[in-house]
Amino acid sequence: MELVAAVDADDMTVWIDGWADNAPITNANLNVTIDGQSKTAKLANGVYTVSDPKFEAAGTHQVAFLVTRAGAVESLSAELKIPEAEASLSSGGWTYWIVAAGVAVLVIVAFIFWRSRKAGAALIMLGLGFFFMQPRAIQAHGDEDHGAPAAPDTSAGGVIGGGDAAARLPNGGVFAPKTVQRIIGLRTIITTDGFATPSANLTGQIIADPRRGGLVQSATGGRVSAGASGIAVIGQSVRAGQILAIIEPPLQAIDRASLSRELGDLDQQIALAANRATRLRRLEGVVPRREIEEASITLRGLQSRRAGLSQATSAREVLRAPISGVISVSGVRVGQVVAAQTTLFEIVDPSRLYVEANLFDRRPISAGASAVGKTSDGATFNLVFEGAGLADRGRAAQGLFRIVGAPPRLRIGESVTIAAPLGEQVAGVIVPRAALISGSNGLTSVFVKTRAEGFALRNVTTAPVDASSVAILSGVKADERVVTIGATLLGQVR
Repeated sequence: MELVAAVDADDMTVWIDGWADNAPITNANLNVTIDGQSKTAKLANGVYTVSDPKFEAAGTHQVAFLVTRAGAVESLSAELKIPEAEASLSSGGWTYWIVAAGVAVLVIVAFIFWRSRKAGAALIMLGLGFFFMQPRAIQAHGDEDHGAPAAPDTSAGGVIGGGDAAARLPNGGVFAPKTVQRIIGLRTIITTDGFATPSANLTGQIIADPRRGGLVQSATGGRVSAGASGIAVIGQSVRAGQILAIIEPPLQAIDRASLSRELGDLDQQIALAANRATRLRRLEGVVPRREIEEASITLRGLQSRRAGLSQATSAREVLRAPISGVISVSGVRVGQVVAAQTTLFEIVDPSRLYVEANLFDRRPISAGASAVGKTSDGATFNLVFEGAGLADRGRAAQGLFRIVGAPPRLRIGESVTIAAPLGEQVAGVIVPRAALISGSNGLTSVFVKTRAEGFALRNVTTAPVDASSVAILSGVKADERVVTIGATLLGQVR
């Protein structure tokens, strides 16, 4: 917890913020004790205030703060020194009454001299009186040193200028009072040493799992007709082997005439073969057994040829689902004529999706490495790197990422961005990119909070971690408070 108090006349204003993040604490009860007298502070607009006439009395006052929040109690104590000069401002009205009385006396004396025909003396008296009664600057001196003045404190916490306005310090730091910090919403984090793997943003496209997806194509082509349960539609769940559609192959007129002629010839041959087989069976025992069997075999062969030609005229191609899943593509209608090898249906398993990405960076990605994907509308999901190809595609290799726990409403073919780890781990202090600013000298810098209202400017060297974070390699140590929100506005203070 961080507490800052300021006194103006008989009012004390208190700001209470979190030590680590500098976030205002507005759910606490504050009790202020001034010289043994306790008072409860009032909360308004995130600021605590308390009034007491002792704040206008010159001297040193003992002040204690008791903060109660969420069952925890914290106490702070301090000395409040009110200079004599500030305290005398409240009693300065007596000076004006004395001056007014002196002016009245001078006027009366001058009038007496005037009546006594001594006008010159009267004017001289008035002039001298007004000269000596002009207000003079009063300088109080105690036991201080009258030698050369001490150099001002130009540290990041030094209050150069003070007041309610932010100011740039000679060493590049910034003095920012609590009022300014509240206005710009300034936030900090406590840094820690760690390791991070640099990452890069990749572009990719969602595809179906090659091992859990399937295409349904027509081998012969023809006219589309529906099965017993109708034609499968987009979004329909299907089982492996389920009938999706039926294709009736087209038959030209010349082909029909040829088939009809051939069927007629076969019917004639079948009739002759049947009569011969019947006649031979009647002569069984007279004719050799071999002739009877040959006649039967010839008849069965002709009948089989006849059945095959009959099926050719009415043969239909039944399209079945190769796997279980969901229909993702379906562009057929009943009666539509399709060509051979036309893709009619695509079936995917929505729980098994992949992302195909282009890898322009030659730094390796470890197999099984975790990555994060992001859609255009901000939805994020986890990825696992499966592997990369060796073929070059426009100066890039093809990489494959498996989606872990695919969120709903992901679309096949949708473009996504991937934050993928690249290269070796780096050691440093991990901070958000928003903490970095570009100084007037062109160097990358951060603001480190050194005191409640003091910020030091540090030049740093960094290494990229991902799209939102960087690793500070030098310039900042662990357990320091780095400004993450409002750093750019602090950098604009002059």
